[in-house]
Order: sequence, then C-alpha cells, then structure tokens
Amino acid sequence: MSTHACPWWLGYLLVTPLRRLKEDPRKILTPYVRPGMVVLEPGPAMGFFTLELARLVGPDARLVAVDLQERMLAAIAKQFLTLRATGVVLWAWRPTSGRARYP
Repeated sequence: MSTHACPWWLGYLLVTPLRRLKEDPRKILTPYVRPGMVVLEPGPAMGFFTLELARLVGPDARLVAVDLQERMLAAIAKQFLTLRATGVVLWAWRPTSGRARYP
C-alpha cells in the first residue's frame, strides 16, 4: 500500500469553479442522497462534494468526512462556518495513531 497522499495545495484545483461546469455536485448526488440520511464521505479533499452533501442531507442529518490531510479539512471547516451547518463531523485519519477529530 502506498504511503503517499495528495498534496494539500492540489486541493484548490479540485474545487475550482470551472470543474462545476463539467461536474455539478447537486446533479450527481441528488439521485442517491435524501434528507435525514447519514452520509460518510471518504477523502473529501477541500469539499467539492461535501458542501452539497450537507445541503442535501439537511440540518437534522449526519455527514462524516474523513481525510488524511488536515489542511484540506481546515478548508472545509471554513466553508461550513459560513454556512453554519450542523451535523457535520470532520475526521483527520492519522495512519500511525488512528483517527483524530478535527479541529
């Protein structure tokens, strides 16, 4: 198994607005996600799908995003502060010591 992870600074390329022209998160996720669901998002990077998932599951649901890169989770955390989303849990997975809740 590889021990390499995507560098945190590449995360900005993954959330560029140009990507939304080709891949609309709402259009992709709507057939599969319903209000009130519990959703696990492994490897959210900087949250291209995460924000839309939070909107789709609603305020009474649970969204758990797990990533290796704490700096990517920090970017997601900033976005959720502006949305005042509740029910969102961000976990940083540390391969050497296990999980750690972020922040």
